[in-house]
Amino acid sequence: MPRPDPRRPREGQLGLFEKQAVKEPDMVLRGRHSEAMDRAIIAAQDQDGLAAMDEGLETVLRAGAWALDSFESQNKPYGPTKIIDQMVAALREARMTPDSRDVATDDEIKELLHGLGPSTPSDSTPSHAQG
Repeated sequence: MPRPDPRRPREGQLGLFEKQAVKEPDMVLRGRHSEAMDRAIIAAQDQDGLAAMDEGLETVLRAGAWALDSFESQNKPYGPTKIIDQMVAALREARMTPDSRDVATDDEIKELLHGLGPSTPSDSTPSHAQG
């Protein structure tokens, strides 16, 4: 019997990273975490938070949500503790957390100010005369 190709997706993996995974009997591929992540990704795309070049990051987020669904369906309460920190870090990278969105706003303000032109030394001196 020939060895299976290790790079070929195995049973249950084909729909893992697709936008709509195919449900298989007796196997939970899409749960509440996956659905919430899909809604969050769509909202980020609608607000121009995620571009087409961010699809790799989107797959990481979807895989993490799937893992949370998997842990939940298998009643493994300690499983999520292994990936929560990484998921939050990935959400921060995608600027999908409240604090990272604030940083994005700050970055946009800095870019706007930078676009107005460099400040001159006379701009930073007080306008009142000391006497």
